[in-house]
Amino acid sequence: MKKILFVNCCIRGRDSRTEKLCRSFLEKLEGAVTELRLAEEDISPFTAGDILKRDSLLKEEKLDDPMLRYARQFAEADIVVMGAPYWDLSFPSLLKVYIEHVTVCGITFRYGDDGREIGMCAAEKLYYVTTSGGYTEGRNFGYDYIRGLCSMYGIDRTKFISAEGLDIIGADIDAIMEAADLSL
Repeated sequence: MKKILFVNCCIRGRDSRTEKLCRSFLEKLEGAVTELRLAEEDISPFTAGDILKRDSLLKEEKLDDPMLRYARQFAEADIVVMGAPYWDLSFPSLLKVYIEHVTVCGITFRYGDDGREIGMCAAEKLYYVTTSGGYTEGRNFGYDYIRGLCSMYGIDRTKFISAEGLDIIGADIDAIMEAADLSL
């Protein structure tokens, strides 16, 4: 059975349109879903001390330390579904903090002899699901960033799923959400 990791960065929880779109999509996938609700995780930006500890763990090859759990979980997933609203041309800062915990040399990627990154993640595909009140007009730097990281992680296939214009006066929200859902 495929291991599906749902990285849920939908800050508004069950009231989030992004989360609703994610849940509809997850129902279509076959596999065991593990949900990581970032707003409920004890996750914070790295301090200088955290970086020293992480570097020490990696040097000593203590990859089973709890500090590295997000990287291990991400690397072991067969499919990743990442849900985050479109905020400030990107995504909420909490997702960036999570990504810092995932991007670990020796777990999600490594360097080859030529100095280039070699991906170590098992995932065959990452789905990036988002919604926005207005129109992104091709300026979704959050997805571009995630797609770049996926290349580094060895995840060759990504898909962008978006419902846009949800807060425009007169918008048919149900139709927009249904169209995004059908694109899944």
